[in-house]
Amino acid sequence: MESRIFQQLTELAESFNRIGLKPVICGGLGIYLCFHKYEGEAQGLIRTTNDVDLILTKTQVLEQAKCRAIAEIITGELRYIVREGREYLHFQKNNDQYLDILAPPIEGFKTDGFRIKFVNSKLHGHITEEARFIEEDLRTVSLSQFLPDNRKNNLEVQVPSTTNSLILKLFAFNDRDQGPRQDSERAQAHALDIYIAIMLTTRADYLEGQKFLSRHRDSEIIQKARSIVDTKFSSVDKSGWWLVLEVPSFFPDKNVRQKREKLEEARNRLKRWFTI
Repeated sequence: MESRIFQQLTELAESFNRIGLKPVICGGLGIYLCFHKYEGEAQGLIRTTNDVDLILTKTQVLEQAKCRAIAEIITGELRYIVREGREYLHFQKNNDQYLDILAPPIEGFKTDGFRIKFVNSKLHGHITEEARFIEEDLRTVSLSQFLPDNRKNNLEVQVPSTTNSLILKLFAFNDRDQGPRQDSERAQAHALDIYIAIMLTTRADYLEGQKFLSRHRDSEIIQKARSIVDTKFSSVDKSGWWLVLEVPSFFPDKNVRQKREKLEEARNRLKRWFTI
């Protein structure tokens, strides 16, 4: 993972920690932060990323003073500006640092289509339905292991639980696999992340996930996630695993049969994970 992305993450963590919050990081960087210490072949497949996906949670923004402080951090202190054509959802600074802001549906805030307005004319985010339960089982990650400067060893961020990470990636894959936002390259990246996550999970992750899924078994979000698993990942020949099979970095030293065996193991794990 490039040092630049950790410099960007450090700035964000420093500012959030100063007001008593921890930034919640998802996307490709979230997968890295969550699984970088896990053991298994799939660990070597974790991909690099060039942006930070930040989820603003209900707890963080419901207090008006904290919400305005977050807006000031992002658009004032850190000087992120709106990316042209992607108003209030995608931000950037120095032409090479990108920040995407997401949020679950939160009552009390104005919305405009898929946008939730935190601070008018200053900070909006992309409404992410599948992040509805994002605050459950959050994991705290210290940045000291990624930073050479020991003075910053108390900086912390949070990442979604394994199950929430899988749900986010399943929805992201489905969004890019078909329909008006179809993008095979993005879909392939999301599918690879699903493979990495499910293959690096532990027994403790699985048990935590089963409790989570049991609590929300009747939720439309969980039902939709299970449907995506059934329609896109229930067979190695379905679109999800087929795209992973075509990734050049997916075990290039193995033949097709061996790669399919890897995918079959992942299929079994993912299917079992969402069977409740």
